[in-house]
Amino acid sequence: MGRRRSCSLMDRLLPLLVLPVCCGIAGRRHFPLERFGETLPAGRHHGRDEIGVTSASSHGGYAGIPLGFSRQTFAAERRWEQRYLKLAQPGNCRRYSRRITAEPHLAGTPGDRRLAQFIYDEFQRDGLNPELVEYKVLLSYPKQVVVELVAPVRIKLAIPEPEVRGDKATRTRDPLMQMPWNAYSPSADLTRPVVYANYGNPEDYDELEKLGVSVKGKIVLVRYFHGYRGGKSMEAQRRGADGILIYSDPAEDGAARGKTYPQGPWGPLGHFQRGAVVYDFLVPGDPLTPGWASTDSARRIAKTDSQILPRIPMAPLSAADAHAIFSHLGGPLASKEWQGRLDTDYHIGDDATRVRLSLAIEDRVTPIWNVIGKITGAKEPAKLVILGNHHDAWVYGAVDPSSGTASMLETARCLGAMIRHGFHPRRTMVLASWDAEEYTLTGSTEWGEEHEEELKKHAVVCLNVDASTSGQNLSVSTVPAMLPAVIEAAQAVRDPLTGQSLYERWKVEQPRENIRSYAVRGASRGPVPFGILGGGSDFMVFLQHVGVPSLDMIFDGPYGVYHSIYDDFRWMASYGDPGFRYHAAMSCLWGLLALRFADADVVPLDYSIYAGELAAYLEGLGKSAPADFVRQEIDPLLEKCRQWHNAAERATDRIESLRTENRTAEGDGSVADQRGILNAAVISEERALLDPRGLPGRPWFRHLVYAPLPSYEAETVPGLREALAAADLDRARTQARALGDAIDRAVQALSVVP
Repeated sequence: MGRRRSCSLMDRLLPLLVLPVCCGIAGRRHFPLERFGETLPAGRHHGRDEIGVTSASSHGGYAGIPLGFSRQTFAAERRWEQRYLKLAQPGNCRRYSRRITAEPHLAGTPGDRRLAQFIYDEFQRDGLNPELVEYKVLLSYPKQVVVELVAPVRIKLAIPEPEVRGDKATRTRDPLMQMPWNAYSPSADLTRPVVYANYGNPEDYDELEKLGVSVKGKIVLVRYFHGYRGGKSMEAQRRGADGILIYSDPAEDGAARGKTYPQGPWGPLGHFQRGAVVYDFLVPGDPLTPGWASTDSARRIAKTDSQILPRIPMAPLSAADAHAIFSHLGGPLASKEWQGRLDTDYHIGDDATRVRLSLAIEDRVTPIWNVIGKITGAKEPAKLVILGNHHDAWVYGAVDPSSGTASMLETARCLGAMIRHGFHPRRTMVLASWDAEEYTLTGSTEWGEEHEEELKKHAVVCLNVDASTSGQNLSVSTVPAMLPAVIEAAQAVRDPLTGQSLYERWKVEQPRENIRSYAVRGASRGPVPFGILGGGSDFMVFLQHVGVPSLDMIFDGPYGVYHSIYDDFRWMASYGDPGFRYHAAMSCLWGLLALRFADADVVPLDYSIYAGELAAYLEGLGKSAPADFVRQEIDPLLEKCRQWHNAAERATDRIESLRTENRTAEGDGSVADQRGILNAAVISEERALLDPRGLPGRPWFRHLVYAPLPSYEAETVPGLREALAAADLDRARTQARALGDAIDRAVQALSVVP
């Protein structure tokens, strides 16, 4: 138990929790974080005269100068932004989506190679001077999947997903697309009793132990959600299970949520969720080159030496398959909390119900193809603003990731049109279409590792859009420093449904659970719900290995066909985004953010917000730490956060002052030098939060504030938190010192701000 604190978080940290109101030219105005954005000075308007996406004729001006710009530079920027936002069209996104989802494009297959070439050709047409980057990495493919109930009756399970009448894409006869499988599962042929373990999380196995139920030597049956499948596999392996079956319960993504496909967006009884089972929360990327790039000359370890490949077999099942098992499963009745929404009782299991799990999975080194397009900066060409999306999918992936790919291609098309009219960004814009993300974030990780030194020196931000659209609700996960820029961009793009700005709708939306269930909300009460970054997408190498400020965005909504054959064009056109207007809206928001980070006089990052978030994480952590540890370690870290906040606030004030500054950097060496110093200081902040030694037990992850849990959810202050959870106070003190040193580096980097 921690000692009782003498005052609340808000009492102690109110000076830290402030944000600028991002509008107008009247200078910076401070509000507590929970009031940010509620009051706008006269002159900033939303509605019919705002930049939007749905009607070119309604695009108009806006009075606000975004963070990082002066009046002079934004006068030119504004014209390009207005042009850009008029260009993005839903019809183009629809055509891209249909083309991308025309055939399966699993990483390393011919369909994947054809899609990479298509993206390359589009980038080439758009003037992005693309490069097709090949890596040879360990991928995994099924040769045979057999799952059957053998006692007390014999029933064949793991059947292909049923065809949907009227949806030709679901009639595929490709065995690779028909089989339910988990990539990197080891091959096996075993028959074992079944034990139901709810979601397969540690607390579920603890509950089984209380009931006197052992999973050793058994096959565990678990359901998806509340954790990543790789974390569930690792926990089953740790508890002594011989195999694991994972299924999609209607309670989470099926009939219990609403109408099922083809009558609605939720998963039908026969759908199953493919996916990799790999421990990339320990180290992502090619399992044979952990921590270094899979170049032709790279050293490769043996498969048996990889720490991220699972040791027990795993296969996904449909709800229909699970129903067949539960209908014959004996043993104690599971608790109310463990009951799903199948039309049968859920029992824990006994030795009488047995399943055969026979898998032939081939792992082989296979080529993958990233497509990298660039628009070279005119004034700071070495600086990189990275827009990332992956193009590989388990089948068609109309949502994941093809919606993001369609939005990226439309973004590239719009930027290409601007290039033809003389557009030259200040900094270089990189449009990166990654491959093999679905396996273990492979394409982005290998590229990031290969270019690590360049990225450390020159990367500005990573703007990641994995899937752009499965509905209408804007969901943003971001490092806190990027939040003001995202809000300002959202204020300038119209929501296709309401005609308001995206920001106006975003701020009143109730937070919703993402269908992938990895989102974790930030600690502070801001004007909009925002998440923090854990794992599960291509931002990981940039943020958690290299220290590049990152975000991930999606328009979320009812989506029950994740990693299923039904995630196809017809599902998208019927339920995900009829009219493809939100695909275009994402292109507008994504491109506008990229333009601003590429063109701003000073990169619009506010680390005073970050300091407040970190202080909130530490305050929460201190509530369960020993009193003397709080006094000796946590309290000094809170004081360092205050110092960081003050230093960062001075830097943000300087960036804010650009809004009213009449001077221009062009032809004024002193102004250019000052802005250069400020840019270098702000860009170095995220790097300062890295420890080159990495986190204990997983040194690839270097970020001391954010890392993924095995569930893929974000873990804050991971080194310190994990040491305290293990009651290892010596390690906790070491981690507290490392975090303190990182904050000191961040403060020192800002000391040069003019």
